[in-house]
Amino acid sequence: MSESVSAEPSVATRPVVVLAVDDAESRRAMAAALERRFAADYRVVAGPGPSATAALRASAATGEPVALFLSDDPTAEPFAETRRLHPDARRALIIEWGSWADEATTTSVVQLLATNHIDYYVIRPRLSPDEYFNRAITEFLLEWQRATREHFDITSLRGDPRRAEAHGLSTALPTTTVDLAIVGAGPGGLAAAVSAASEGLQTAVIEREAVGGQAGSSSLIRNYLGFSRGVSGAELADRAYQQAWVFGARFAHAREVVGMTTFDEGFVLEVAPGELLTTRSVLLASGVSYRRLSLPALDPYLGTSVFYGAAAGEAKAQTGRVVCVVGGGNSAGQAALHLARYAASVSIVVRGATLAESMSQYLVEELAAAGVVIVTEAKVVGGSGSAGALESIVLRDRVTGVESTVRCDALFITIGAAPHTGWLAPEVLRDQWGYVLTGQDIIAEAGRRAWPHDRLPSPLESSLPGFFVVGDVRRGSVKRVASAVGEGSVVVSAVHAFLAQNAR
Repeated sequence: MSESVSAEPSVATRPVVVLAVDDAESRRAMAAALERRFAADYRVVAGPGPSATAALRASAATGEPVALFLSDDPTAEPFAETRRLHPDARRALIIEWGSWADEATTTSVVQLLATNHIDYYVIRPRLSPDEYFNRAITEFLLEWQRATREHFDITSLRGDPRRAEAHGLSTALPTTTVDLAIVGAGPGGLAAAVSAASEGLQTAVIEREAVGGQAGSSSLIRNYLGFSRGVSGAELADRAYQQAWVFGARFAHAREVVGMTTFDEGFVLEVAPGELLTTRSVLLASGVSYRRLSLPALDPYLGTSVFYGAAAGEAKAQTGRVVCVVGGGNSAGQAALHLARYAASVSIVVRGATLAESMSQYLVEELAAAGVVIVTEAKVVGGSGSAGALESIVLRDRVTGVESTVRCDALFITIGAAPHTGWLAPEVLRDQWGYVLTGQDIIAEAGRRAWPHDRLPSPLESSLPGFFVVGDVRRGSVKRVASAVGEGSVVVSAVHAFLAQNAR
């Protein structure tokens, strides 16, 4: 006996798309466009502003999920109401084609984005079908789905190789010599894998934790070229991984490099547990590991109320809670902005007098606009709670020494990181913090004896010829995703030059 099960969700379970447009003719046209493409999976509710707001309230009362709210009202009120009632919903301002030349429209879009009232704008459809409009709506709905539904994410796989294999990901090392072994699959390593594999180099990537590295946990990277609406670190990493894989790069997931030796033809990497990979050149792109607070009082709450890094996946669980973020870098700012979507209040605790020295100005401005509280010249020195949940933290003023206890339901710690370079051969020079010296820094720091070769080291080459370094693990690097991607892309030309020279 068998039964058929429809893959189409019932009307009652379909998420809602709410359209708020006062002009009846425009509203009918947009509603029709939405119905034609999305009605099978989403319930479209259209009306003038007041009735659309009523629909939002009705959905909130019944627990019906709202996926997207669209409005041509350039004021903040309808979007603020949507955010209050449905924090997961994407919010977009409807504008006319070409209206970005209108100063009033530009001002509205910029202000609404800066204050986190909208996720982006959408251009009113002009054709039937208007695939630009449909693509924009699809992207909003995809963002909503990623935020609200469980899905396989290669940026979340860590630790046990068997867990990676369960998702069809390889943990095996190549059995033959490769041209380039890349240690680390963060933005720099992934960019290098794409460039190297696309140019015909046999490329192997070894990643001990999760594809995407530290950037993979960023909830939204807004200043990355080509993504005008911003892109999550997880999505950027997934796209780069797929791109590198299609070009022929091969990945050994959840594998850790623990040692290295050299020989005339290249390098031998020791990969736990007890395997070897032979390669003609090496690119280190292993990034950094988060530094931790030495506070035993917080240990009982790790993973439940205390988190290291941006921990984007925990944001939704903070709805209505009081949240603190420790750190003054861009990761801390991005985490605070994302948390502000859900939490009742968000504070950033920073040791310095201002955020300006360590955070991009656009993030500083967005934090102020979003109402995030900045607590300067302070450090966390304690915490307490009950039933496995954090309830408060103790802050100490670094100037006066005065301590105060403040409510804190969840603590996100982004206080910097240390490079994972202890396994490197001694020939690879590092500074006192473990960051690898490259290019002219080698000679400047250690003199010509550190580079006894006829040619000068390339800008991204270590003191060991053929061993290259990109991204955060490199001394003097710019701690930005775009910078790591740029380094990962350009280093491949130096790899080609090294391999060509060694082939003679």
